Amino acid sequence: MKSASIAGFVLFGMASAASLPGDSYGDKKRACCPAEIALATGIHLNINGQYSEYNTTQKIEDAEKAHPSGPSTEIYELIGQLQANVQGGQNLRLFNQQIAPAGNPAIPGLAQYAAAEETEKSQADAVLNGNYAHDKPTLEMLKQEILKGITLNQNNLKAAVSECDFTLVFPPANEMGS
Repeated sequence: MKSASIAGFVLFGMASAASLPGDSYGDKKRACCPAEIALATGIHLNINGQYSEYNTTQKIEDAEKAHPSGPSTEIYELIGQLQANVQGGQNLRLFNQQIAPAGNPAIPGLAQYAAAEETEKSQADAVLNGNYAHDKPTLEMLKQEILKGITLNQNNLKAAVSECDFTLVFPPANEMGS
């Protein structure tokens, strides 16, 4: 029993030592620290959320086309879902900014993404009214902005782990149309 505890302590100590920022391994990058792994995971989750935003925006557009006479309960529910998706993305991005290790290369991109989210939120909250003729330009702009945000966050993900050896492989992101 004691040997198992000691072995666990030794393994934990070795893993922790290998994950310290600034360790040098010659040509190899150091192992990512837990904060970098958490940040990468958070950014990956945010990318998945952006696909949900895109899919919901497309569903709003489809529902508005199907109801040319005006808004329906379904459209209002979808607009509410989009607003919730955008707010969830903002919350996750804020969390990512809070846990990002000082000096992490993803920090500037997260700030850039924060500004883009504010634009998305204002459009989803104030501009959409459930009428396709009115909403079409905003829906098209939202889809373009979301796609730009996905690209930005993919770059943020690369930047978050650019200084360490990140060998964890995420499952594929939820893509459009699912």
